[in-house]
Amino acid sequence: MELVADVQPLVKPISAPRMATMALTRKRLLVIDHDDEIRGVLCERLRTLGFEVASEDNGVSGLARVVYDWKKSPFHGLLVELQMPVLGGMAVLQEMCDRYPSVPVIVMSEAPYVKKLRQAMKLGAKEYLIKPFDPELVRQKCINVFGNVNGLSSNRV
Repeated sequence: MELVADVQPLVKPISAPRMATMALTRKRLLVIDHDDEIRGVLCERLRTLGFEVASEDNGVSGLARVVYDWKKSPFHGLLVELQMPVLGGMAVLQEMCDRYPSVPVIVMSEAPYVKKLRQAMKLGAKEYLIKPFDPELVRQKCINVFGNVNGLSSNRV
């Protein structure tokens, strides 16, 4: 007795064009922090989670980057340090809430500034991170706020 030879596989292989499209639809995040070391570590962590990441070292250049990239490849979310010397994170958050309310923002700062983090949440931040970062907490909060990497809805972690 011969089994049916033309049985379709349960999972079709993903074509090269589809793979390219999936890569292009990865969620883009912008990290704005004046501390080069922290910014670099956070960006690398987010990349290992599968996000496409850009970074800026102050609020002015961060907002300029959001505006410049908006039409060609908008950001799906921002991670912003509150205590920056050039233009602080509260001003960046306020501008994002006014101009780009659909883009979620996670604010970051050290433990002594917890009151400012809470104030930022009241102003529209979706979440906050306290430095130094717990890598697992970064993962959980980024997936909860920004969704999974390929743009599909995420289950809450």
